[in-house]
Amino acid sequence: MTKDNKPLYSVIMDQLKSEISSGLYRPESQLPTEAELSSRFGVSRITTRRALDELERDGYIYRIKGSGSFVKPRNRGQENRAEGTGKMISLILPSEDDRGTMGYIRGASDWLNANGYYLSIHQSDYDSQKERDLLEMLTRKGIAAIILYPRNDQTNYDILHRLCLDEYPIITIDKYFESLPLGAVVSDNFNGSYQAVSRLIELGHRKIAFLTAVTIESTSSVRDRYFGYCQALKDHGLPIDSRYIRLNMKGYREQVGGERFYKELLDSYSADGVTAVHTENDLIAASLLNLCLDRGIRIPEEFSIIGFDNNPVTEHVLIPLTTIEQNFYEIGRQAAEIIVEWLEKGRQTPGRVLVPVKLVERGTTALAPEGSVVE
Repeated sequence: MTKDNKPLYSVIMDQLKSEISSGLYRPESQLPTEAELSSRFGVSRITTRRALDELERDGYIYRIKGSGSFVKPRNRGQENRAEGTGKMISLILPSEDDRGTMGYIRGASDWLNANGYYLSIHQSDYDSQKERDLLEMLTRKGIAAIILYPRNDQTNYDILHRLCLDEYPIITIDKYFESLPLGAVVSDNFNGSYQAVSRLIELGHRKIAFLTAVTIESTSSVRDRYFGYCQALKDHGLPIDSRYIRLNMKGYREQVGGERFYKELLDSYSADGVTAVHTENDLIAASLLNLCLDRGIRIPEEFSIIGFDNNPVTEHVLIPLTTIEQNFYEIGRQAAEIIVEWLEKGRQTPGRVLVPVKLVERGTTALAPEGSVVE
């Protein structure tokens, strides 16, 4: 302790911070070793090691085992960062009950914990204003970085653009923003729907419907799934027929009521000879499955259904759903890995990282009904 009761390691920290801020030690330059600092300040190596540990925790340096301590490149966002939060990463989710949520949390948490970081979880409740408030609050409090699962890709452009300009470490999962230089880790949604529709075509289906709850303009993940559906039809020589496509069903369903909506939908499928449908997600697929069974439509003998996500609901309906499985754990893990790389090396990963998906066949798909196949 010094005469004013200040810990010796804190004195060393303050001095090194001053020398880093003044430019004596430039970004990526190496600091003196523990032994050299011990000699310079006349303290034990335990004390200098504590000072370096605290500097790393506060985000001033990074350390490479066997090589030493190096000054971390800093940007405007980091200069304003409060001390004590240099190892805290925040994950903003629309809902803690959302499909895949625990996979995202476990993937990110496992990687961060293994690399000396901590994860805090925050929920926006599918509210764009609450999402905005969280972004403002967390960056103001000096959280080191943010992993964002956005409500959609149409809101909060201004604050996200500002964070990009500040080079603040932030990355999105599940969705991406076309016009922002913001990294994203997302499922290969295009390929997932392409696999689903191609499999239905292999089974002999030729009139295949597509059903979404939201508009394709509002959500990149749904947009990519729709594009995958269209591309599969085109590549197999089938027309893209608007009669079989229902986008933004949620709006019309709320307008006319669920019972009328689904009656009209199934009546139209029957009239148009549709024998299969690929839905935006498993919850829609499960609802449609139950309604088909209520109307006496035999699944999959008369009608095939493929969802998306591999939500737990897929195995707990009367007929287990065929679906496209997302690897939520891997999305969370890769997002955390990119954030840590950014924090420790000052390098941002631009663009999108696509995590592979796979088709999981269960009981809701089968050969097209006899007489429905027209070559």
